[in-house]
Amino acid sequence: MRCENNGSVVMTIVLQNKKTLDYVQGPARWTADVDQARVFDTGMEAMCFCLHHDIGDMQILGKFVDTRMDFTVPVTDIRAE
Repeated sequence: MRCENNGSVVMTIVLQNKKTLDYVQGPARWTADVDQARVFDTGMEAMCFCLHHDIGDMQILGKFVDTRMDFTVPVTDIRAE
């Protein structure tokens, strides 16, 4: 998701590995460069991507132009075992 304000991108949603801090590019592709990361339309889409591809230790990163506003949300698999 690339939220915009007057045509300027202010927020992007990406997935980040909590241990390595690398970003998802695809199901088995990673990058250390956030600008090369796959961008998700919603946090729910990012979470479903993790669950569908069985990727653990992840967090959703809301990345803003003003980095003081960046936030992370851990991805938790709440499905019954």
